[in-house]
Amino acid sequence: MSLSQRFFAAWYDILNSGVEGRLTPFREQTAGRAWGEVLEIGGGTGENLRFYPPDVRLTVAEPNPHMVKRLQRRAGEQGREVTVVSDAGEMLSFPDASFDTVVTTLVLCMVSDLDCVVRPGGTFLFYEHVVAASRYTRVLQCVLNPVWRFMTTGCNLNRDIVGAIRGAGFSRVEVEDFHLSVGLVVKLPNIVGVAWA
Repeated sequence: MSLSQRFFAAWYDILNSGVEGRLTPFREQTAGRAWGEVLEIGGGTGENLRFYPPDVRLTVAEPNPHMVKRLQRRAGEQGREVTVVSDAGEMLSFPDASFDTVVTTLVLCMVSDLDCVVRPGGTFLFYEHVVAASRYTRVLQCVLNPVWRFMTTGCNLNRDIVGAIRGAGFSRVEVEDFHLSVGLVVKLPNIVGVAWA
């Protein structure tokens, strides 16, 4: 896994640069609305860092050590204090109710279990790609998934993330779904939203 992690970290920002401008509104709706003690799950190379309000106390869980190096460098360039832990999303080392806000952007495709580390009254802010409602696109996602999963160190194109969030025990969930063009013939189904603990 280490070789694929290194490759993914090395190419992530380059691959992402083609669509990053289209992701800005969703980063603003997630990281930009965070408050208090914040946990970002799967911080990657730190694309969300510039969107967090300056007064939040930010912890980032990122298991890929090659991503962490880039994330820490970006945090230093921005003068942002960040605590980085190497936890995977399904194996967080924090007790329940540790954070006021939990943020994910394009990471739940890799997380197999949603633990609730959000305090009562806290928020979970998310932007994710999801399994398609269209049968044709869903079949295409399933066909491409094994190769895509290998190339991205675990990203699943066909995961029912909306179902997972709704089934995670939040008191209320608001989800906006839409399709995002990333230069392919098929537009990708996405969601952005908030859930309250």
